[in-house]
Amino acid sequence: MTENITRKEFLRLAAAATTYTALAGYAGRASAQNAVPESARTVAGSPARTLIRGADVLTMDATLGERPATDVLLDNGRIEAIGTGLPADGAEVIDARGMILMPGMIDGHRHVWQSIGLGRLTKFNPGDYSANYMLWKMAAVVAMEPEDHYIAELVGGLQAIDSGVTSILDYAHGQDTEANAMAAARGLKDSGIAGWFAYQLGISYAFEPGDTVSGAEAIQAMFAIRSSEREWNTAALLHKELFQDSSAPLQLALGPAMWAGNPIAEFADEWARIRSTGVGLLVAHLHKPFRPFPAGIMGHRDSGIPDLHEAGLLGPDYHVAHANRLTSEELAMLRDSGGMIAATTMGEFPYMTQAHRGPSVHGRARAAGVPVGIGVDVPLALPEDFFEHVRSSLWSHYLAEESRQIVQDYRSQDTLDFATALGAKAIRLGDETGSITVGKRADLVLLNTDRIGFGRMGGLADRVVTFARTSDIDSVWIAGQARKRHGQMIGVDWVSLKARLHEAQE
Repeated sequence: MTENITRKEFLRLAAAATTYTALAGYAGRASAQNAVPESARTVAGSPARTLIRGADVLTMDATLGERPATDVLLDNGRIEAIGTGLPADGAEVIDARGMILMPGMIDGHRHVWQSIGLGRLTKFNPGDYSANYMLWKMAAVVAMEPEDHYIAELVGGLQAIDSGVTSILDYAHGQDTEANAMAAARGLKDSGIAGWFAYQLGISYAFEPGDTVSGAEAIQAMFAIRSSEREWNTAALLHKELFQDSSAPLQLALGPAMWAGNPIAEFADEWARIRSTGVGLLVAHLHKPFRPFPAGIMGHRDSGIPDLHEAGLLGPDYHVAHANRLTSEELAMLRDSGGMIAATTMGEFPYMTQAHRGPSVHGRARAAGVPVGIGVDVPLALPEDFFEHVRSSLWSHYLAEESRQIVQDYRSQDTLDFATALGAKAIRLGDETGSITVGKRADLVLLNTDRIGFGRMGGLADRVVTFARTSDIDSVWIAGQARKRHGQMIGVDWVSLKARLHEAQE
């Protein structure tokens, strides 16, 4: 591990400190938004009435199954009808014969702000990544400015949509000021993606770029942080200015500052205050401690779920990421209280070398009846093609004996479930999205199957899970609005956005 964080290390590790020439003159909301073409922002008004004609429909609805040569009608942002020979009645008609229509995918855990550092670290250099990730993160947090957060979230959201992700849980744990948090939320909102902007409390460090701090001191400072009134005020401002509309596709969630190792009494106070705000999700990372903490401290038993259960803190708004070492008893507690999990299966492969972590939990969680999805986690270090993460969610089962037994009975639909219907339930949106069902939000992905390597035989789920990749995506709709058509994102100037991102990375 790097021993000290000096000014040189801040500038090297957190290249995001560079000011964007393309965004020069940033002075808050107006200039940041003006840096993005109007066509790249969320489209205002009602979405178009659209009839998708003759697609092979992979509904991921247990009742409807797979339906070849089927029409799907979208109206007012919802799925209006599914059938054959549906009348157009003035709708835009899309000829989808020979194409596969599937639900938009769900990413249950991604730190979208880290799109600023694409390639700065990579999980494919596991030793380097493990030694430097936390230092990179802390350096980036104190170095980044509002315009950096805005462009990172905008680009990160657009990249997710481009790869077929229509709903995301953005775990925003990199915003140390009100201005940074507001800019980040606006960037994600302007991308047009649905889901949750999950603002984490307690992200405030006592050092700045230019300070020399030992790595040990920096890590210790991170675990000692508590939420401040400034952060509660930021959360209130986020709700007031950006998330007042409870029907909007993107909503506000909050993450507590409390970690394992903190007193349960402090958890109770902070969680009660979070819940008093009325947000729909309370999100947290969850890892088993290296060693048990004393009684009364989160992490005294197992991964800490029994401690939270005994204190009456578990509930249907509680969403955890990772949770690799949960016992069967802990999974039952989560299930019975309505809790949810996101496993980041590709990024969790290195956890196999750490006794307090271990293999991904998604297979055991699903078998236990816990809503569980998958996510990219760290976009700076892993590929954005979400179909790769879907496939990883199958392969990672083979890292543990219990999961190997579970996966023997899987079909392709079971693997895709983590990224669609079950994944939606795992971010508390199961009634809203995740399957092609009449009445649900029209979050859809249309796949072009013309590529010779896209197998034409087998079931639809078999073909998608085995062969699909981002380049096969013809169209993406979010709440009935077309965000991608004919393989191209609508109104997005990738060249300009890439230049801005690269300028920061230099």
